[in-house]
Amino acid sequence: ESRSSKIQNFLPQRHKYQIRDETKMLPKFVFSVLAFFLTTPTLEAFISPLISFPPSPSTQRSAKQYDASPSATTSTIPPVQAVSSDHPLIQLANEIIYAKSGFYSPYDSSVFAEDFVFRGPYIGPLNKMDYLQTMDTFGIYKALPDINPNAFGFSIDPKNEKRVWFMVRNSGTFTGEPGIGLGGGNYFPPNGAKLEGCPETFSMTFDESKKLKYLSVGYVADRFEGNTNGKGAAVGIFNVIGLPFPSPGPSLSLAQWFLTEVINMGGRSYSKREEVPQWWLDKSDAKASEGYL
Repeated sequence: ESRSSKIQNFLPQRHKYQIRDETKMLPKFVFSVLAFFLTTPTLEAFISPLISFPPSPSTQRSAKQYDASPSATTSTIPPVQAVSSDHPLIQLANEIIYAKSGFYSPYDSSVFAEDFVFRGPYIGPLNKMDYLQTMDTFGIYKALPDINPNAFGFSIDPKNEKRVWFMVRNSGTFTGEPGIGLGGGNYFPPNGAKLEGCPETFSMTFDESKKLKYLSVGYVADRFEGNTNGKGAAVGIFNVIGLPFPSPGPSLSLAQWFLTEVINMGGRSYSKREEVPQWWLDKSDAKASEGYL
């Protein structure tokens, strides 16, 4: 007994002929629905790989448009901005960082402008005299005789043709006697610790006479590399050798104020405001670790 016959046995007589007519129409309805969907481009594109239907002209046009889009996008990408390593300021920056900075080697005071400013995340602004005195106090290149910045990625700032940007990844071994200077004739003794620095961003800005006017250091690009606990420059070295250095906050600010303005022993965290070049004060009034997280 068919399913429609069973259904009709449970329905009043007046509905039987109506159901019979609708069941006869069902195949036509299903065929119409299938025909509608099979002729739409979206479903055809989906099932054509399965049943080998040839693509419609509209599908072919869409494919051509898609193939053309990467080249259209490429035409909007600007060219890579690159400067030759022979650029005179890049050559000068490379020479200073390796042989004249006071950090990786003895300094050459003649390369620094009289209105020079040093700035890092924790130290600065330092004027020329205070910077050189701080380098003398720390004696980093003596404490780590094999220290190397491993500088790379030199470029010229597209918005400031006198500014050179580059990266460093410091390496070295803490073996030099008597150690890192703390000021006042005190030293943190060498212990053989090996420095594997994280990548840091440095920059040098030169004046019209090609004197170094501004040096920025220690801004970490990836704190998860190396063994400096995510810190750069001298603070990164302190972390490696086991010399405690507070994180930015009230404790560090108090310590830097006390060691700079109360019992200055040679190494400064910042220069006195009245001794900082005006061009820098026009840029920022923050000192030491203020404002740095």
